Amino acid sequence: MRLLDNSDVKALLSLHEGIEALRRGYADLSAGDAAYIPRIDLYAPTGREDDYYQWGSMAGVCRSFGVAAVRMKSDVASWPEGRTQEKYCVQPGTYCGLILLFSIVDGAPLAIIQDGYLQHVRVGAAAGIGVDALARSDATELGLIGSGGMAATYLDAIADVRQLSRARVYSPTEEHREAFVEAARLRHRFEIVGVSSAEEAVSGADIVATATDSMVPTFDPAWLAPGTHVVCVTRRELSDRLIERADVVLQLGVNTVPFGTPVPGMEWKAGGIASYVSGNPGERSRIPSSKKREVGVFPTLSKFYRGEVPGRTSKEQVSLLINTGTQGLQFASVGGRVLQLAEERDLGKVIPTEWFLQDIRD
Repeated sequence: MRLLDNSDVKALLSLHEGIEALRRGYADLSAGDAAYIPRIDLYAPTGREDDYYQWGSMAGVCRSFGVAAVRMKSDVASWPEGRTQEKYCVQPGTYCGLILLFSIVDGAPLAIIQDGYLQHVRVGAAAGIGVDALARSDATELGLIGSGGMAATYLDAIADVRQLSRARVYSPTEEHREAFVEAARLRHRFEIVGVSSAEEAVSGADIVATATDSMVPTFDPAWLAPGTHVVCVTRRELSDRLIERADVVLQLGVNTVPFGTPVPGMEWKAGGIASYVSGNPGERSRIPSSKKREVGVFPTLSKFYRGEVPGRTSKEQVSLLINTGTQGLQFASVGGRVLQLAEERDLGKVIPTEWFLQDIRD
């Protein structure tokens, strides 16, 4: 059993390597050699009046890497003014997310991996794969909304699959925006500039990426030029009008149990995630419920790879990748590759496998 923290993972897995690992995972999924369980959340009141305990989990299996993965995260969540989600574990600024890997050959527990760096890599890598599949081959200008860690991986992944000449970056806090731009310039040779509005970032861009924690849409689809490709982090960032504006829409897969599925006790809470909630009615009312725009179903990337649905068929079409779903498969893919590299380089802390085995049948 191998314990890998974020520094280990960062030393092992580049974003390009993450993209290639996800390509193998989606090839498995398209061939029927991978499967996943969508995300389901569990809520409990903390005893305070302004937050809630939130547990999230998802799982997947990837034959190419020979692993099953379970990803879990444990948060105290709040939704200030209903516009963003804030969270922490134990205290503000610390978080708990873990990926557990198991062998599909003999069931052995293989690894416990911190999920922070891998979380960014797998989401950014999927965005890059979507850009490669749907964006125009001559797309060179990126409009990016967001200035956090996820925005950085989006920028890097998109630059990995397209020859960018310019990126315009917007986030509402100028200090964050300028720090992001300064750091990004150290990683890339193309022009990267901060702009003062979402409209300035989006207008005229060949690719638009919105990578934020916003609970509401981040831009007006009227700003999009013909031929633009759009990618998001969450469905919350997308408006109904954007869905209507797009000529081609793909999603990675099922993000959660579909809205309205008749499962006893199931609700659809923040972000439209299928959830089980404990607490009295007053406490439950603090958790935002899903919006109708978050529950549409569109053709999957796997169907596109199998040739069952078309992608972009003209340079004038607006395309959209809804970068949600298949999380369990993604963690099996990138987690499986990280484990391979860790074993090759003998990185991480090795724990006796026997600690995780027992002689009482489960």
